[in-house]
Amino acid sequence: MDLTSVREVVDGRSFLPWRPGDAWLAGGTALFAEPGPHLRRLRDLCTWGWQPLTVTEEGVEVAATCTIAELLSFAEAPDGPWPTGRALVARCCRAFSSSFKVWNTATVGGNLCTALPAGPMISLAVALRGTCRVRGLDGRERTVPAAEFVTGAGVTVLRPGELLRAVELPAAAWRGPARCAG
Repeated sequence: MDLTSVREVVDGRSFLPWRPGDAWLAGGTALFAEPGPHLRRLRDLCTWGWQPLTVTEEGVEVAATCTIAELLSFAEAPDGPWPTGRALVARCCRAFSSSFKVWNTATVGGNLCTALPAGPMISLAVALRGTCRVRGLDGRERTVPAAEFVTGAGVTVLRPGELLRAVELPAAAWRGPARCAG
């Protein structure tokens, strides 16, 4: 899909004010999958250079720009920590009914922010009791439990100009059984 109404792509770190027609761009698989005649400017999140995954004793931070392929590679690493949680992660990554080409482009954050009813990264973040780190254009951050991030089909708690920075998945959730929200 060509987004013929887009007039510019800017560095996501710019301090340009948010305006109607702006959208965040990471992998873009969802963004380019549908017509977007209202879009005028894309703000490229990949310019931030975030580490895809950061593993600590407290858990795993998954950057919004982490691709599904990167997350799957981590989950399938033979010597990685927390085998129970990694098996769940691998199943959620494989739940995408798409090709490896999409897996190498689609991002964890994009799947959450698109808020499709069958979003496997939404299910993963909720099952592993994740917390979403949301950042505003002014640099301020707030956290939202993953179970509260998506509020409806195609709807999230993001305010205009806010972006999903990362999903933090606590170590305790990786070790134990996943829980279902509801």
